[in-house]
Amino acid sequence: MVGVPGAIVVAVLTRAPSRGGKSRLFAALGCPPDATLLSALLLDTLDGVTLSGTTRVVFVDPADACDDVRALVPRDVDVRAQPEGSLGERMRDAMASLFAEGASIVVLVGSDLPDITTSTIGDAIAMLRSEPASLVLGPAHDGGYYLIAATTTPNVFDGVEWGSPRVLAQTRAVAERQGLRVQLIDWLRDVDTPDDLRAVRAPRTRAWLADREGNAHV
Repeated sequence: MVGVPGAIVVAVLTRAPSRGGKSRLFAALGCPPDATLLSALLLDTLDGVTLSGTTRVVFVDPADACDDVRALVPRDVDVRAQPEGSLGERMRDAMASLFAEGASIVVLVGSDLPDITTSTIGDAIAMLRSEPASLVLGPAHDGGYYLIAATTTPNVFDGVEWGSPRVLAQTRAVAERQGLRVQLIDWLRDVDTPDDLRAVRAPRTRAWLADREGNAHV
């Protein structure tokens, strides 16, 4: 459960590192999927969103891998199964479930944001406190967004071409048609390509890359 009514929740959607993922990234790196890197990305992301006064929740896919993730993350992180459906449906239903439990603000991010910082989460929360009826998005360099935050479940997940470079623009257009003001926070690079990976400063993810590149030169 989220906890006391009015809780501020930072939710992370992830695929369980033990079940693979990031297939295009690993293909570009020329190596098989490595749970060590996927775990590093998730743990660095969780470190980055650890803000005092908030509750962290991880939504896991597939559902039967929740125990794997519980064994990986800090004990104060609530781990639960992702809803079913398309990406948009899973995001919407995850937010809706948290609001139904009494959350006052939900900040939803992915698990490939090792360089995200608490200041980014704090900025999103501050924007919503100033304008509770607005929608906060964190734009990503690939044309999508890495963060969505609101005080109620926004109706902005339909009519979006998920995975395309038009996700951010389409989401803003859907919101604007509903008269919903969109606020943008700082741009951030998620990790989808080797160049994204090499730009990471977070410790676990950098250590994985340093180890791999060191072994490549042995």
